[in-house]
Amino acid sequence: MQPGIIFTGGDCGVADLAAIASQAEHAGFGLLGMAEAWRSAFVPLTAMAAATRSIRLAPYVLNAYGHSPLMAAMAAIDFDDFSGGRLVLGLGGGNKVINETWQGIPHARVLTKMREYVTLLQRAARTPAGRRLHFAGEVHAMDWTPTVGPRAEPFPVYLAAVFPAMLRVAAGVADGIAGGATLTPAYLREVLRPAAAAAAAAADRDPASLRWAAVGVCAVDADRERARRAARTAIAHFYDPLPHPYYEYTMREQGFGAVADRLLELMPAGRVEAALDAIPDDCVDALAIAGTVEECRARLAAYAGLVDDLLLLNTLPANGDPLGAYAGLLALGPGA
Repeated sequence: MQPGIIFTGGDCGVADLAAIASQAEHAGFGLLGMAEAWRSAFVPLTAMAAATRSIRLAPYVLNAYGHSPLMAAMAAIDFDDFSGGRLVLGLGGGNKVINETWQGIPHARVLTKMREYVTLLQRAARTPAGRRLHFAGEVHAMDWTPTVGPRAEPFPVYLAAVFPAMLRVAAGVADGIAGGATLTPAYLREVLRPAAAAAAAAADRDPASLRWAAVGVCAVDADRERARRAARTAIAHFYDPLPHPYYEYTMREQGFGAVADRLLELMPAGRVEAALDAIPDDCVDALAIAGTVEECRARLAAYAGLVDDLLLLNTLPANGDPLGAYAGLLALGPGA
């Protein structure tokens, strides 16, 4: 298992992200992800690619409703070319708020759309210049002959999936499964991986061929309580200002339904301090990697053999010093 870092970009400028990327590569991290939420994905990733030499780079994840398959394919091919073959293409269907409220796009036929979208991007990664790519699906169609071909080694395509139906889609067609935050080692081992293995077998593919990634809510600080408060704050804010059914689902699945109920009540009402008090220690212990460097390293070790990449989401506040806010997390790198 290799640790990586995922950025949201809400607390850093693009130049800051490139500087942290360079430090992360020197510290031995294996993958950098850019969430397409507060920023675009490929623009910051291009800055990171220019500042690094070998670390893999991933939109984690590109919103399929905001990009046609053609535009996504061309951007992916260009970025893989510029980065020297370091692209890991993460794709996802977003949610109703992101798609309908933010973009005004109907959040419809998600399972069919994502199955076809992943298939199209995989084909684009393997279609040489001058060869026709023809696809006629239920949601997507493409009749395109690229004049710029991809690299000889196709970039892998991961699909964001945890809900059972999407997990079956991912296990059937994607090169890898992109899990989100708040997934415990036990849940990965006992629920998600067996379900994906069964779905892969049903699709006549070897479950061992599936790659796995997940996100770890992370706060590393010599002040243990400061780190744990940062992790609590991140968990609470999964419920506001951008509610996402994923977090409610995973928390209920892992035995924290009562906590989810309180956060659903308190966070939209702006009662942040009460929400933090409603998150017990065992919830932080299970759903986050928070504490001193030594404590966090022990938590990271629990994911070995369960995911190929664990992308750490830094939750310490920047307070005007974004590079300093990442110092503790960077100390978790294998080469630090």
